[in-house]
Amino acid sequence: MTGPCGAGGFTLAETLIAAAIGGVILVGLYLVYDVNQITFIKGEQLADLQQNARIGMDRIVRELRLAGSERQTPPVIPTPCATAIQSATATSISFIANVDSDDPSERVEYTHDNLSDPPRINREQWPSLPAGPSCLAPNWSSSGGATSFAERVTALRFTYYDASNICLGGAPAPDCPAPPATVSPGNLGNIRRVSVTITTQDAQTGSTAQPFSLRGEVRPRNL
Repeated sequence: MTGPCGAGGFTLAETLIAAAIGGVILVGLYLVYDVNQITFIKGEQLADLQQNARIGMDRIVRELRLAGSERQTPPVIPTPCATAIQSATATSISFIANVDSDDPSERVEYTHDNLSDPPRINREQWPSLPAGPSCLAPNWSSSGGATSFAERVTALRFTYYDASNICLGGAPAPDCPAPPATVSPGNLGNIRRVSVTITTQDAQTGSTAQPFSLRGEVRPRNL
């Protein structure tokens, strides 16, 4: 529009329309940025959860595969320890193995701590068994306590099978729908395969938390 003196300008209506259009464009740009930012953060969170599960699985599988391995003389299996796997439940396992490639055999235990925030997998290691009357945990040298190595783990499950793939106990599985939660002492020596499942989950930005599960199968070489 041209004023009386020839100066150009906009009417109030034109200014309001231009401002409204500009506002719509800015809102659209912000929404696109916000969606992209949330998608990026969710991707990082999911990658972190998957990494936690893989770290936990890799170490458990690697060490559990060594269950029953020994280098020390005299050995602790079968005397004073009757079996390499000392205890086997749906959420924990304890076993004897030479995990450090040194002379003493170690006792290793994995447990799930769902009372911590965040929930985690704990690992405890007893470095050696001095001469003693039994293989009970108190007779082993000091472990220094359990340590956490995988966090935001909402579930840790073990299922145990014998040489014929018959389920002996542990957590329910497709081929083992209702096992006893704990493998009986008489069956500990019959374990030949262990199925491990780790589930991680955490609150995610802009959406409901999604769990991530990882499953591994272990056949200890020395059982």
